Amino acid sequence: MNKWWGYLHMNGTLQVKRFFSREGIREAEESPFVEMTSGSFEAKDRKDAMNKLRKIFGMQGVKS
Repeated sequence: MNKWWGYLHMNGTLQVKRFFSREGIREAEESPFVEMTSGSFEAKDRKDAMNKLRKIFGMQGVKS
């Protein structure tokens, strides 16, 4: 499994990214275009990461 993290963009879309360091999350937290970020989490692939991010944010019905 790989580590991932994600964010909710102000346009309502969810984005997932591979986690390599806390720096990416920090930059997203400072962006005026990001409403919410997650911490890192494990997922087997991008699809799994997106599903986990939806659950983290309580947004199971949201499409990316």
